[in-house]
Amino acid sequence: MKKINVKPVLLNGMQIEALKAIQEQERQKSGLGIAPSIHDVARKVFDAGLSKMEAGR
Repeated sequence: MKKINVKPVLLNGMQIEALKAIQEQERQKSGLGIAPSIHDVARKVFDAGLSKMEAGR
């Protein structure tokens, strides 16, 4: 199996605040007040963006 070289991605303050807002929205949706981690939110947003790009091709 080939080793994948992964590096961290740095976000600016506005991007982090947007992720926190989405995280809070998810907390409000949850009946137990549980929210996904910022990392989970960022992965979902990134995946949505990639899917939108693929659909536009």
